[in-house]
Amino acid sequence: MPYKVRKSNGGYSVTSPHGTKAKRTSKKKAEAQVRLLQAIEHNPDFRPRKKKHHSASFGSFLEKRMKMLDD
Repeated sequence: MPYKVRKSNGGYSVTSPHGTKAKRTSKKKAEAQVRLLQAIEHNPDFRPRKKKHHSASFGSFLEKRMKMLDD
């Protein structure tokens, strides 16, 4: 499906023939959304990768949090 990124009032909008998907977002986020929509369309089993928290190396973040809550 053709998605279009257009400049609008104060940002960018993402549209398709079925309607508007996003309004007043940044150009970077609009282009990312188009990639996501196309990925979902072409691969129904698509699941975006979850990003780990920057301080959660090998679960140390959660371990520290649990220790704080226990004290």
